[in-house]
Amino acid sequence: MSQRWILLGLPVLAMLMLSSCALTPVSSSGQAEAQRQALNQGYAQLFWTADKLQHINKLLLIKLESDPVESIIDALADTMAGDADDLEHFADTVPAFSLDDDGLPEYEWAKRRSVFASRGLDVGLPLVGRSGEDFERTLLLSLSAALNQQRHLVRVMRDDEPVAALRQWLAETETALDALYQRFEDLLQARYFCSRPEAD
Repeated sequence: MSQRWILLGLPVLAMLMLSSCALTPVSSSGQAEAQRQALNQGYAQLFWTADKLQHINKLLLIKLESDPVESIIDALADTMAGDADDLEHFADTVPAFSLDDDGLPEYEWAKRRSVFASRGLDVGLPLVGRSGEDFERTLLLSLSAALNQQRHLVRVMRDDEPVAALRQWLAETETALDALYQRFEDLLQARYFCSRPEAD
C-alpha cells in the first residue's frame, strides 16, 4: 500500500520540481525589470537637475561680479550640459533605458520644484535683492547642495547598474562631480567662511 503511494507521488514530485525550475527564470527576469525601472527613475532624476542647471551661467550673466564665482558657475553649467546630453543619448541608443518616469511621489516632485524656485535656480535670480558677496555666497551654497545630491545619487546607482557602458559613465560622472563639488567647498571656505585678519 505504502509502495503504491510512493509510486503515485513520484510524478507529482517531478512536476513540482519542473515547475520550480520553470519559475526561476521568470522571477529573475522580474527582478531585472524592477531593477531597470528603479535605475531609470534615478537617471530621470539626474536628468531633471542637469537640465535645470545647464543654462545657469547664462541666466546669471547680469548678477555675477567676481571671476572665481563666474568660473565655477561656468564649470557647473558645462558639466550639467554634458550630463544632460549623455543621458539623452543613452535614452536614444540603450535598450530599455528611459527618462520618462522619475518615480517620485507627487509631493516629493512638488517639493523639489518649490526648492528650486525658492532658491531662484529656475530663473537664475537666487534671493532677489541680494548682491555682491551676499548674493554669490547664497548662490554657491544653493548650487553646491544640488551638486551634492547629484553626486550621491550617481554613487548609489553605480554598483547596481548591469550595463557596462552605463556603469562606466556613472563612475566617470561620480569622479567629475566629486571634483567639482570640492571646488565649490574650497571656494566657499576660502572666500566666505575663513577667518580674515583684522585690519591694523
